[in-house]
Amino acid sequence: MATFNENNYRKITTYYKTLGEKKLFKSSLSSLNLNKRVFLFYFKYKNIPICALPRLRSILASRHSFLSFCYNFFNFVNSNGVCVEISEDSISLIAKFVVSHEVGHIVDKNIYKSKEQYSAIIYSIIDKIIEYDIDVSNNNIHKENIPDDLEKNLIALKKNLINREVTAWNNAKSMVNIKNSHEEFIFNKVKEYALATYNFGNLKSVVREHNIDTILRYTKKVA
Repeated sequence: MATFNENNYRKITTYYKTLGEKKLFKSSLSSLNLNKRVFLFYFKYKNIPICALPRLRSILASRHSFLSFCYNFFNFVNSNGVCVEISEDSISLIAKFVVSHEVGHIVDKNIYKSKEQYSAIIYSIIDKIIEYDIDVSNNNIHKENIPDDLEKNLIALKKNLINREVTAWNNAKSMVNIKNSHEEFIFNKVKEYALATYNFGNLKSVVREHNIDTILRYTKKVA
């Protein structure tokens, strides 16, 4: 695990504050080429993940989640031999592209069908965990071999999520004003980082990140 770089994090927070924090998100949203109104709900003190609520045409964002995204993004690109400077310009671009991506989910015409497929896959995973009596509380579960049909469900889940994200990023690119090759480069790197997070993971992380452990506990209580 990479060591936390306090100096880099301090730079990010300083530039973000200079850019106005919530004002940066509002200006990023207003800069998009949209024919519908999208609402922004920003939380300064709560740790709310950046996400879209398509039915409500809303975006949720928080100071903590954006700072974490920026910090992890810079770590990702700079550890792969690409130098992206931490600056007001780069942080402003990250905000613009992150917001455009969330709006990309809102305008996705197939978002509900994709979410229905997602739910079906999640419940298939749960059924297989119950069928094979897999102990999801086992800290070493990621080191063990899992049944082929469960493995196929995990692969299907990743495909579902990645396809949904790719669609959102394609929609984002059609809405956002990319002025030059530098902005194009940053857009592609933000997209690359965001998609890379869906390529990692195992049964243990899937159980945790998709609240499967909570569903399993409830299932056992009512059984």
